[in-house]
Amino acid sequence: MDTNYFVCTLGQAATLQDGPKQYRTISEFISQQSEHCGSKLAVGFAIPRSGCDWDREVFSFQDIDQGARIFAHRLSKTFKLTGQARQTIALLSHSSVEFLFTWLGLMRLGHSVLLIAPQCQPAAILHLCKSCDVSLLIHDTSHSPRAEETLALEDEEGANLIVGLIPPQEVEDKLQPLDDLLLPTPQVDDTDVAYLHHTSGTSSGLPKPIPQSHRAAIGVLPHLPTVTSKATFTTTPLYHGGIADAFRAWTSDSMVWLFPGKDVPITARNICKCLDVAKSQASIGSCPEVKYFSSVPYVLQMMEADKEGLKALKSMDIVGVGGAALPSEVGDRLVKQAVNLISRFGSAECGFLLSSYRDFATDGEWQYLRNYSPAKLLDFEARDDSLSELVVKPGWPHMVGVPL
Repeated sequence: MDTNYFVCTLGQAATLQDGPKQYRTISEFISQQSEHCGSKLAVGFAIPRSGCDWDREVFSFQDIDQGARIFAHRLSKTFKLTGQARQTIALLSHSSVEFLFTWLGLMRLGHSVLLIAPQCQPAAILHLCKSCDVSLLIHDTSHSPRAEETLALEDEEGANLIVGLIPPQEVEDKLQPLDDLLLPTPQVDDTDVAYLHHTSGTSSGLPKPIPQSHRAAIGVLPHLPTVTSKATFTTTPLYHGGIADAFRAWTSDSMVWLFPGKDVPITARNICKCLDVAKSQASIGSCPEVKYFSSVPYVLQMMEADKEGLKALKSMDIVGVGGAALPSEVGDRLVKQAVNLISRFGSAECGFLLSSYRDFATDGEWQYLRNYSPAKLLDFEARDDSLSELVVKPGWPHMVGVPL
């Protein structure tokens, strides 16, 4: 079947590569996109307003590149990072514009970024910081109390952790030319760790870091631009799968809309308001249409139970679900109501492996995962009792181990 950036697995991507990439790291990729797709929109956030239509904040690829440089300058100045050796710096923040540019800015300075989910408790945060040799924890204003609690706990254990607020914008950021920001030129390789997610810790008691190299983040993804660009809306925050959704879109010169998790709770009504903002921008030609919807099961359940939410899902070319199992009865109802639902299966350890992408007009089996990758990379091997095991073989584009 024909593929697109929303459903293309890493195995398929490996067969579509048309030569070596012109970038090795995320920062180099962002700069290249700024040069070649500068004015094309890369990311959008809806801005909630009380009692009136919501606003929006959108950024082009050139904006992303400039914003990363400005934040790198700001972070370097505030935390005296210029000239320091590469280190891992923790980021505790809602999924927001500030998160996006702080994360990109830290990587622009050559550092790895430990992305801490806001639901983590102080003991879990401290454990992650110790596991990754973190000495600096940067946070947004919403998480100042949690950061201070972590620092207090750290003092009891005699560790050495500094916490600091994401630095505010300064007038000089706007006035100073980008070429004069005096950013260092760090030596970073594509195999170096760009950022780290972490496990939930529900099974083991404490979360474990999962490193992602620059190559794993963007080097193994395909470039699949289309004549008519289609945007993705993801309900998944940046500190979880939102980063993967963003990179899938960006490497194919496409736009992603992110849910404004800092400002409003994730409900069907608020998701629909975000989609209305994106739709209004598309109607006047300012943004590409949102035709891909990326979510986790409980969000789809909320959307299915809401009249406007279901209508929004039916308007999508593809609705993707992952991260956990969607109850079969919910998925079956969605398919029966003409929602083009697919399950996407993958992990931080091996990337995007399988999906149930298919001919929606003739095939409603949304739960059955298809293997569109070459058998030499990914295959089902027979085992006892008529069972088969999915085996990721040597040569698969991305594999990483999780610390025990």
